[in-house]
Amino acid sequence: MECRFNLGAVTAAVLLSAAASAFPASLPDGSEPDRGLPAGLAAFLEARLLEGEERYRDAMNAYELAFRADPNVLEVRIGYADLLLRLGMADRAVPLLAGVEGLDWHGRRVLALALAQSSSASPERMEEARQALEEVLDERDDDPNLQLAYGQLLHRMGRVAEAEAVIGGLRSSRPGSPQLISYHASLLLQLGRREEAAELFAECAAFPMVGDRCRGAAVDLLVELGRPGDAADVLLLGLADDDLDQLMRAAFLLWEANRSARSLEVVDRVLRQAPDSERARVLRAHLLSATGRHAEAIAELKPLVKKNPDDTELKLSLAWALARDGELVEARRWLDRAWEPVASDAGSSAALRCAVTAARIELVSGNPLLAREWLARVADPSAAGDDYVRLLGETYRREEAWNDGIGALVRLQPQLAGDARVTAEAIEAEFRIRVGDQRAWGRLRPLLDSDDPEVVLAGLQVLQGAGRWEDAEREAAAATARFPTDRDIRFAHAASLERSGRFVEAEGVFLDLLEEDRDDADAANYLGYMWAQRAIRLEEALDLVNRAVAFEPENPAFLDSLGWVHYRLGSIEQAEYWLRRAVELSSSDGTLLAHLGEVLVARGAIDEGSRFLRLALDLGCENPDEVRSLLDRLGDDATP
Repeated sequence: MECRFNLGAVTAAVLLSAAASAFPASLPDGSEPDRGLPAGLAAFLEARLLEGEERYRDAMNAYELAFRADPNVLEVRIGYADLLLRLGMADRAVPLLAGVEGLDWHGRRVLALALAQSSSASPERMEEARQALEEVLDERDDDPNLQLAYGQLLHRMGRVAEAEAVIGGLRSSRPGSPQLISYHASLLLQLGRREEAAELFAECAAFPMVGDRCRGAAVDLLVELGRPGDAADVLLLGLADDDLDQLMRAAFLLWEANRSARSLEVVDRVLRQAPDSERARVLRAHLLSATGRHAEAIAELKPLVKKNPDDTELKLSLAWALARDGELVEARRWLDRAWEPVASDAGSSAALRCAVTAARIELVSGNPLLAREWLARVADPSAAGDDYVRLLGETYRREEAWNDGIGALVRLQPQLAGDARVTAEAIEAEFRIRVGDQRAWGRLRPLLDSDDPEVVLAGLQVLQGAGRWEDAEREAAAATARFPTDRDIRFAHAASLERSGRFVEAEGVFLDLLEEDRDDADAANYLGYMWAQRAIRLEEALDLVNRAVAFEPENPAFLDSLGWVHYRLGSIEQAEYWLRRAVELSSSDGTLLAHLGEVLVARGAIDEGSRFLRLALDLGCENPDEVRSLLDRLGDDATP
């Protein structure tokens, strides 16, 4: 509290009385304190006045005069030590109070803080500081400065878990302090709690004082955690238009996270500043293709390929865009051109990318056998990783060649490790379930019983993919009990409940997930689609799905949900618009095609709608019996 003293007789008398009443019964040397008017009073009062005026050097001099005049006056000792502490001179403050008996709580507080501050340079004082801090906190634990000093001291003593508990509690009671948030994040990181640390670093990245340091820490952590989209969001906070390198980094992170539309916005921001940036132009061409704007992508890629004829990635991107634009013959020519210079080194990363991209093109174009032929060119499947295994499995799944697929995956597994090996085991288990092989559970059980939640999730997805929903629900419930904070497993449990017909329970889990994280796009989409399927709470469903689409504008599943909700609401034109966009991005998804077909039929476009419905049955879709029933009802109205 600031004091402004009028040194008149009345005020002086009151101050003297108050000072005298605060004196202790005895001093360190055993002498009795002066209970009369203390010497040096004028200097003490001047020191307090100068403190209030923030004239700290003069206040220190006045305190020194008062202390020399009568070192037995505790009010002077405490006031002087408090000022020294606040000025960062804890080493000078400690001797004023150490060993003094009869200190009131305020005096013991100043001593404890001084000991804690000085212990950073004098480690031998740490234990004494800890005891002093604990004593004053036992008496009053609501002082934030004491709590902070105690947490910092525990940290210096290597008691990081205890420090985190103290700082975490302090942060909860005093939200909004960027320095406190940053410090708590660093403690969590030391404890290996990287997800929590990343969230806190991201939270304090928006504050000017600590923003740059927190932003860098958050981005690095989120990338390590496999969350490139979140890393990009943090990186973009406060980025200026001329910070081109960081903008490009954010764009690549967004691309990696499959947030192509957002990445395209960032790349266009770069190109407005640097229109000749070839790196940005190349990425823009890739992004145009990823967002379904294939004709534009082709127009930008062709001159880039002409300028860089040896760039394999550009040729592969052009092949992809051509195939997605319906020009499969020309796409194959570019695939051959990309493969020719790398064929002699089939084990190279360029050859691997070429074979995998070509396989993906043939697969989405409906040619699983040709896709497998390209995958067979990969010299070392172990280097191809998880993506290779998923593509190979999908080629057999498209043909429903379950036994052939089992044989291929069994032969492949000895060459694999890590995630790729888990994926191969999971797909093998799925295929065995589909043919009724009793060995299926023998392959699946180790995945479901794993201590790694990601491996458990792979096992659950096997049961879901094979349509074994009751088994999936039972195993997901057990996994949720083992990993109660894992959101992916809880999501899998909710989905299994819904597909098992236990809608109310599924709804409860999804609502819990959204209450914990409003930005969970997958949960918002699933719940919104679930309500739309049942034709209930449609306005809320629309809000949820719109939220999901805003987060991932190119996710075909989310766009499909949005179109389906509009259809249920009776907005046929809106439904058709969103469903056509979904099909443009994923033209081989039978469920999307079935939805578009049904909407077109409702609009009166019987022939086009029927073609989509028949194609949906060929590719496989949800509720095929309903699709067949609709086609039967159309009968002669539809032209084959």
